Amino acid sequence: MDLLKKIELLISSTTRSKLPRRERRSMLDEQEEQLLAEIREAVARVQTQERVLAERLKTERTQAQDAAARGELDDQRTHERRATELARQLEQESIQAINLEEKLAELEEKLALAKEAVEKEAQKVAAREAEADQTIAQAGSKTDARTEAILNAPKADVSPDERTDKNTDLETRKSRLSD
Repeated sequence: MDLLKKIELLISSTTRSKLPRRERRSMLDEQEEQLLAEIREAVARVQTQERVLAERLKTERTQAQDAAARGELDDQRTHERRATELARQLEQESIQAINLEEKLAELEEKLALAKEAVEKEAQKVAAREAEADQTIAQAGSKTDARTEAILNAPKADVSPDERTDKNTDLETRKSRLSD
């Protein structure tokens, strides 16, 4: 891994480590939860209404049978008409409950997929951070042989006489080249 790659990895990992994690609540999360809660409440209300209608339908049918047993045809027809109307309402409530339950299931599935995607992304980030930490640790413990040789080389003090000799040599070469 070259030096630029290491530096880039180091910078990106340190900047990411400063950023807040996904645990922070966003407005969208709150809206999703609120919408799910409203749909759950609506499903519960519709199911309650279904139970009430089913009970009333049962009562009307029982009363229609009692009226038929007593021979009161007008009462029987009235109770049967009410039972038919209640059956129609019960069917509508059942359809509405089914639609709401399907919508709720779809939203919960989408929310679960979104959470999975966030978790996968968090795992990728964690893996990248671990790789960066490992690279940093390796870079800290390993130095290039050339770099180490330069760092460990004794510093030679150049005397003023040697500098003048070098300058004289340089001037001599320049004069030869200019001729």
